This record gives sequence, C-alpha cells and structure tokens, in this order.
Amino acid sequence: MENFLNLVFDNLSDPVFVCNLNYGKTLGNFTMVNESACKKLGYTKNQLSQLNLLSICEVSFEKELIPVIERLIEEGEINFDAPLITKNNLKLILEINSILFELDGKQIVISVGREPVGRKRVEEKLKSTTEQLRNLSSHLQSIREEERTNIAREIHDELGQVLTVLKIQITLLSKKLREDQQDLKLRLESAAKLLDDSVESVQRITSKLRPGILDELGLIPAIEWQAQEFHTRTGINFEWLLPKEEILLEQEKATAIFRIFQEALTNVARHANATRVRIYLEELKNNFILEITDNGKGITMNQINDPKSLGILGMKERALLLGGEVIIKSTMERGTTVKVEIPIDN
Repeated sequence: MENFLNLVFDNLSDPVFVCNLNYGKTLGNFTMVNESACKKLGYTKNQLSQLNLLSICEVSFEKELIPVIERLIEEGEINFDAPLITKNNLKLILEINSILFELDGKQIVISVGREPVGRKRVEEKLKSTTEQLRNLSSHLQSIREEERTNIAREIHDELGQVLTVLKIQITLLSKKLREDQQDLKLRLESAAKLLDDSVESVQRITSKLRPGILDELGLIPAIEWQAQEFHTRTGINFEWLLPKEEILLEQEKATAIFRIFQEALTNVARHANATRVRIYLEELKNNFILEITDNGKGITMNQINDPKSLGILGMKERALLLGGEVIIKSTMERGTTVKVEIPIDN
C-alpha cells in the first residue's frame, strides 16, 4: 500500500512539496517532493531535500513569506503566488495551495503548485478587450472630430453666408428710406444689430466645434487663442513659456493635445478657484511637452483616480492612444499641474 501511495504521489501532474513547520515560524527543508516538482525546477529529489521554499524563491519574496506563514498557522490553509527560481536561473510563477496539519507530534505543510494558466487567459482576454475598447475609443474620437469639423464648416458656410447677405440687404434697404421713415429705419438698424450678434454667435459656435486657427496656423497659435478666450471669459491671468517656432505634429496629435488643453482649462475654471495659470510648452527628446499649472486649491489623489472623473479619464485616454501620458500632480491649497507628454514621431 505504501508503494502504491508513493507511486500516486510521484505521478501527480502538479508539483507537490512536503516540509515541516519549525517553531520559529519558518519552513524546514523539503522532506518529500514528487517528480513533477523536480522536472519544473530542474533539481533531483536529493538536491531539493537540501533546500526549502524560501531558498528556491526570489530574494524579494522573503518579506511576503512571513505573513503567508502567519495566515497558514491561523487558518490552516492558504493560497498564494510564489516566484520560484529554477536550477537554470529561470523564473517560474506558481499558484501554491498550502495545507497545515499535525502528524506524529510534528506540524507538516503540504504545498501543491500550479501554473496560473486560467489567470493568464483571463489577463490576456482582458488585455485584448481593453485594446479593442481603446481602438474603438480612438475611432469614435476621430469620427467626432470629423463631425465637428463638418458641422462647423456647414454652419460657417451656409448660415454665416445667409446672415451676411441679410445684413447687406437690410443695410441697402435702410439707405433707401426717406427722411420721414425714421421709425422704420430704427427697426432696420435694430435688425442689423441683431444680425451682427447672430454672426458673432455663429463664429463663436464654430470656433468651439473646431477652431479654424488649429488647422490654418497650427497648435501653438491655437493654444494662445484658446488661452485668450479663456481669460476673456473667466478673468484668470496667464503666464507663457512657448517656443517661438511651431512644432510640427500630425493633425491627430495636434487635435488630441488641443482637446486635453481645453479640458484642463475647463477643470481650472470649474474647480480650482485659481487666479493665475502658467502654460509651458516645449519639444524635448522627440517628445511634445505641455504643462498647465494653476495656483488654485489643488486636487486629492482620490479625485484624480476617481472613475467618475470623466474629464481626467478622457485626457489620459487621449494621450495613451498616441503613446503618451498625462500626469497630474497637486498640492492642497498650492495648485495643480497637468503635464502632457506625447511622442512627436510614431
């Protein structure tokens, strides 16, 4: 019967390790191991009998093993991941299930290891799904920018032209009125003023949808224009540190940076209670760097990482899709810095 049990033990497909639990809450050398453990680690049974779990793990795992043993003593069973090092100095991650029991007055630990195939599949599937979602997000952003451009062009070309023609017609009609038709002339002047206001509204709406200056003059002039618009609307002052020459970027990257800049300014207006914003922009080691720093009340890490902070998530996602990143640093009552870093070349 004992030979049969040893045969079963040796032919288990998963690595199995048996050792004693010492009084100092440490694991003794392996008293039994099966053939699978030897094959996985590259040792013979005799060699493993001179080793223990700690000696075949990464050095950094020593601190993690202490609470593992404490939980094993307290609960009698534990699951944990162990980074093992084979005889050939290769890393092997095993999900280990350890059970503690008493035999002949000794505390024995039996550990069964298994490669985390299921978890790897879940992680790979999650990674694939995340990548698909990011590709979808990128596609939707491209479509949205294209729609904004088309709508802005249609409003500017169609509605803008109609309003301009109406203004001209009203002005010509006003000039043909007689001196005794002052009431009618005042009404026409009022209508002309209303048309002027409508033209300004059309220009403002089209600029919000897609600022023409971004396509015509480039990113740096567009950032300057947006900052001036923001100052006019909020009264918040700006400090500038911008390059004298335009940095050549693909349209997709220029648009993403501009939208991140807009979102950062929106957050300043809504939440920061700031009186000054500093804008720093440069090209460094083939990366486009943009920093927006305010002197407001700051933001906590919980707010930065809050999944409901869609504006911050949107900024980070835009940069990530282009191989870049958005880093937000803040000190309470001393302001916030939003740093955008995107590679210029693909």
